[in-house]
Amino acid sequence: MKKISIKGNINFESENKQLNENNLFSLRITDSLYKKDIGKFLEILSSNFI
Repeated sequence: MKKISIKGNINFESENKQLNENNLFSLRITDSLYKKDIGKFLEILSSNFI
């Protein structure tokens, strides 16, 4: 049997926190893109039908 060693400290809480921050960041970008699209759509509607 061979010995398996891991170099460095594994901090799962830190990795999990980074993943959560990345997910929130991507959600913010997606949300802002949707808001821009909705704004453009409403602008087109208002300019054509008013």
